[in-house]
Amino acid sequence: MSRTAVERLRVDEADREAITRLFNHLGAALVIPLPAREGLAGLIAIGQKKSGDLFVDEDLELLTTMANQAATAIENARSYEAMEALNRDLERKVEKRTAALREVLAERERTQQQLIRSESLAAIGELVAGTAHELNNPIAAAMSLVETSVETIAGWEMQADKRDEILDDLRFSIGELRRSAAIIRSLLDLSRQTQTYVEAVDMNRAVDDALRVLHNQYKNLPVEIVKAYDDALPTVEGNFANLGQVLINIIRNALQALPEGKGRITLTTRRLSAAMVAVECRDTGIGIPAASLKDIFKPFFTTKAVGRGTGLGLYLSHEIIRRHGGQIHVESTEGKGTVVTVELPCKRGEG
Repeated sequence: MSRTAVERLRVDEADREAITRLFNHLGAALVIPLPAREGLAGLIAIGQKKSGDLFVDEDLELLTTMANQAATAIENARSYEAMEALNRDLERKVEKRTAALREVLAERERTQQQLIRSESLAAIGELVAGTAHELNNPIAAAMSLVETSVETIAGWEMQADKRDEILDDLRFSIGELRRSAAIIRSLLDLSRQTQTYVEAVDMNRAVDDALRVLHNQYKNLPVEIVKAYDDALPTVEGNFANLGQVLINIIRNALQALPEGKGRITLTTRRLSAAMVAVECRDTGIGIPAASLKDIFKPFFTTKAVGRGTGLGLYLSHEIIRRHGGQIHVESTEGKGTVVTVELPCKRGEG
């Protein structure tokens, strides 16, 4: 016999002697075990009957039944206690994971906000150079005509025959200056970076402003821009700058999809219901491969050539529209063109 087995035997003998002394001290005449799945749950010690009679089979059966029920109750109590401890531990883990998830979601929201701001600034920065040139032409023309008119008028005593010519020049100058002011207003509106500002947005005007900002990119291309606006379109409650950024992204994508800049882009606004409007951009470009359609709203995914896109435009557009409580859909046939539809509720929900 091994040393470990001998030591275990000594311990068992010591336990039996201790138990025997305890039962003798209690005057136990009968001991009933409480069986459990993992050894004994306990023991029931019973003294002599007051009558002095011996225990019979009926007594043993009754006591055995009671012992089994007691053992079951003890085991259930232990299981319940273990389950309670497990539940408490699980709740602590769930709370910890929930807190971690909240932090991850908050960080994701902060990252998206930063991406939207940076992409918006990048888009505006890209357009500023072209827009500056676009502004220089009408301003220079207007200033030249105004200056010439001023000089001419200054040297006149009274020349009524040239009055109409001067008035035409001045009216043209005013028109050009107003166009410049409209371009500047579009840039200011579209570059506004606040993410909480909510106003009544005229989507017809938002599309026009996006086209005005992009004008320098397509003015020399053989592209036809078709406008099909609903003049009775209700306003949308939202962030003008963010919605303008979405429209710039969508229209720019349509322009870049046209082979050699040749084709047609149709911009449509319409009422879907009393509480919903839609803006549609349809192009006759190269289209998007069917295998890529499922990925177009993923961050950094792009089908454009290297250097022509960051892969964030549609992703950020999707996030902006989602925050406005709307949806954005893309349908495309390779070689025939793409249709991007933005659906927006007139009343902005909490998001």
